[in-house]
Amino acid sequence: MFRNNDKHLQWPLFSSIDSLPQKQHQRLEQSWAGAFSHQFFCRIDEQPFAILSSEQDSRPTTPVNVLVGFETRNAGCGWRDEEAYDHCCFAVQVRSALGSRDVSEGHCDLRTVDNVRQRVTQHTQETGENLIERGCEQVTDAQIAAFPVQTSNLRMDSTLIAGNIRQATRLQVLVEVRQRTQRMLDEADQQRYGDEVAPSRKGASGQSISALRREDDAAHLPRIGALMQRLVREVRATDGDEPASQVLARVFQEYFIVEESVLRAREGQEWSAASLPSPDDWEATSRCKHGQGQRGSVANVSETCHPEHPFPLLVNGQRDPNTTDDAALLAAALPELAERSDVDALHTDGGSNRPQVDDLLQPHHVRQVQTAIRGLQPTEGKVGLEDMTWQTNADNGPPECVTGPGGQRAEVVGGRKAGRSVATFAASVCADGPLREQGPTQPLVRRAGNVLRFSQRAVNGAFRRQRCAEERAAERHLRPAVEATIRAITHPFRNGKAPVRGRPRVSMLRIGSAAMNNVRQISRCQRSQEAAGQAAEGSQKASGNAWKRPVLSSCAALWSRVRALLCPMPLVQPAWACSR
Repeated sequence: MFRNNDKHLQWPLFSSIDSLPQKQHQRLEQSWAGAFSHQFFCRIDEQPFAILSSEQDSRPTTPVNVLVGFETRNAGCGWRDEEAYDHCCFAVQVRSALGSRDVSEGHCDLRTVDNVRQRVTQHTQETGENLIERGCEQVTDAQIAAFPVQTSNLRMDSTLIAGNIRQATRLQVLVEVRQRTQRMLDEADQQRYGDEVAPSRKGASGQSISALRREDDAAHLPRIGALMQRLVREVRATDGDEPASQVLARVFQEYFIVEESVLRAREGQEWSAASLPSPDDWEATSRCKHGQGQRGSVANVSETCHPEHPFPLLVNGQRDPNTTDDAALLAAALPELAERSDVDALHTDGGSNRPQVDDLLQPHHVRQVQTAIRGLQPTEGKVGLEDMTWQTNADNGPPECVTGPGGQRAEVVGGRKAGRSVATFAASVCADGPLREQGPTQPLVRRAGNVLRFSQRAVNGAFRRQRCAEERAAERHLRPAVEATIRAITHPFRNGKAPVRGRPRVSMLRIGSAAMNNVRQISRCQRSQEAAGQAAEGSQKASGNAWKRPVLSSCAALWSRVRALLCPMPLVQPAWACSR
């Protein structure tokens, strides 16, 4: 049964936290616990999670905001479930952050946490909606509106996250999948297969592999492939819906090829990066980046970076197979970013330039500013389209006018084909200019002049290079700071490896770590503002008391004079003083 939790909105008159001394109580409110409670916990909308609860009258479950806060704090600190549970029960800061003021109330059980995770995962697989992600996005939107954070400038970057799977060889994967399929068979089927399944019927997959390593792997692959082919054909008819049967069919298709009734293993270029690297994680893929191979997924984040705002906030996050290109990640995130923010400038690295991205950015009126350009570089000494000045209409459509590097100006008209344009320069203007010898123009045959033929895609590339050059020449660069944010998000994962597997669970950890990073940014900004306010108050108090020093000095000097007049020193010392 679902019920909203509003106990944290009304504090009790007497509680365990209120028994702390005033100094410790104030320190608790100024720590991360106060920022987490006010800026995250109190902003969670519990209503979307009502679909996970029973509609019958029953005992209310643990409040949703407590469970979401538990997951967020767990992901942001890299705690194990048992460690996070101990903190939730006995740590004053954690209990205060989760809206509990008394140590005798507000406890939850790890079984409840696991059940909610399973229901969220099942809901995600059925509908494609991650409720944890939806709740954290709603909290982020509330934080942006409360401060307010300017979202006109965003920066984006991606990072690889390794899955919680072992680095298995091809033979290890095949033996493990075959063993799991054999456990699904009944005794009659196992006897029918006889000696073919006997070597791997007992023991773990590692023991079977140790026995098979006495010979060359090439001798075992055809026999394993022939057995898997029979299993796929016979098991699919009876147990096609079983997970082990689905994994068997996928592994056989990705690891073997049947050509003219001849079965052979895939080799070299026939392998795909999307091939199943482990039967424990169906969504993991393989990728080699910077000379290092990794099996897992990729996380892409978008963060505010307006120069006039004191702190950034993560606006959006994605989790996809690590074979996904950065340009595809940008294209998938752009519609949501345009809906939730006022973005007009998106700062990315050199791997996000694609013609499809330019076509998607133009309707949303978003400028892409890159730190580098991937692909062929302009020829040195030649004049390219990026060296010219282009004039477009208000809607950033096709160019209307182009001006060469020497000041040559020409009108742009449509070409014979769609998406093509032509600009004709006068012959007298190009006679001594760089467009004639070093430029991309061509002389006309029937009349005097030089013509420049180009496509809209080439102009978009020229605009991209111009913005990249402006970014490099600027004194302040906005994008590099997102690397520190990526580090802050993945820091709870040891060596960049998630402690869980599966897309829904990895997404929960990534979302929770990003939400915790936003809380830290807000807390850090609030502490700096409080310190600046205290310093300003101290200086104002010092300036307000500045008049007291000269007045007190004058009073002291006047009192010295009055005392000297009233009590003059004797000119001749008394006899008792001289005797001493």
